Amino acid sequence: MSTLLSFRSCLVLPLILMALGACSTQIELRTAAQQEQFAREAASQGDWAQAMRNYADAADNAELGHGDLAWQARLHHEAGRAASAACRDEAAKFHFRRAIALAKKSNQLSALSDKALESLAAGKPCGAPQ
Repeated sequence: MSTLLSFRSCLVLPLILMALGACSTQIELRTAAQQEQFAREAASQGDWAQAMRNYADAADNAELGHGDLAWQARLHHEAGRAASAACRDEAAKFHFRRAIALAKKSNQLSALSDKALESLAAGKPCGAPQ
């Protein structure tokens, strides 16, 4: 009898773990979408530093939740734009490069991030999104 119970628990445990993993993925994706909305609101109010942080957090959660690569690329691009507007050139470069890499992985064009990165390299003034 104890062998049967042991066998059942071996079958049930992986199912429970898979269900918990699926739940956490969905939570991370929902959190990413919410953070993206917060970032849009911060950007609309001109709070570029907060927008950058929210877009970066959204990108991190989208990655953890195995979100669409094109979405992750867009989030990084927006984080780069916000970082550029907040005069955070190193952060902007990081996010634009990440956007370009993700866009290539997803077979999407990355012209926007490429041009934004070129503008940073050319020394364009910060303070407004690129």
